[in-house]
Amino acid sequence: MVTKINTLIVDDDPHSRDITSRITRLNPLLDLVGISASALDAYAVLAEKAVDLLICDIEMPQINGIEFVQRLQNPPLVIFLTAHPHYALACYEVSPVDFLMKPLDPVRFFASIEKVRQRQQNPSEPSVTDPYFFVRDGQDYVQIRCNDVLYMQADNDLLNIVTTSQTYFPILSISRLEEKLDNDLFIRVHRSYVVRRTAIKRISKNELILTSGHTIPIGEQYRAVFQRKHMDPHYISRR
Repeated sequence: MVTKINTLIVDDDPHSRDITSRITRLNPLLDLVGISASALDAYAVLAEKAVDLLICDIEMPQINGIEFVQRLQNPPLVIFLTAHPHYALACYEVSPVDFLMKPLDPVRFFASIEKVRQRQQNPSEPSVTDPYFFVRDGQDYVQIRCNDVLYMQADNDLLNIVTTSQTYFPILSISRLEEKLDNDLFIRVHRSYVVRRTAIKRISKNELILTSGHTIPIGEQYRAVFQRKHMDPHYISRR
């Protein structure tokens, strides 16, 4: 017997709620246990029922979807559903199973439910020790593991995100991405470069050598901050 996934829809848009609920009922893995028009309504449902999956809008009055999930002590698995693509980067903080755009595509949604099923079978993946973020790649949203990133380079209106396996070119400013990333993992070393700290192999006066062999310049205005934050706390001298 297949164990059903108790599902709660949270969305302030009546039309979107109707579409999402109808598509949800088409999936035999899902048991729709509640439909809420706001985060406050959803709190009441969560207090009364066991919920395995939230299908949650992001831009809602009073409390948005990301804040709602962040405030839950033991949140269920989450699929974010939104009409606003700029939230793709911010939502990684709560480790959603997926990030879907409105109007909801049933095929894409059912693929997300398969991810939910896999996450239930392997609840330790992904963990908080393996952070990631989303960026837009054409019409899709790509999930990038922070530990796969080597560096990021500003290139006019594009951003080159260079990972161990490939390079992504989202239309995104380096400053916007930097403010969303964990400073313990990444550091700005130049007006055009952010690097992953653990990808640094060697440091000279004017440049960094990464574990991949890439050479990254150190900007004069970033040198002092880089040394204070990255080098000084870990430097072991002879005395």
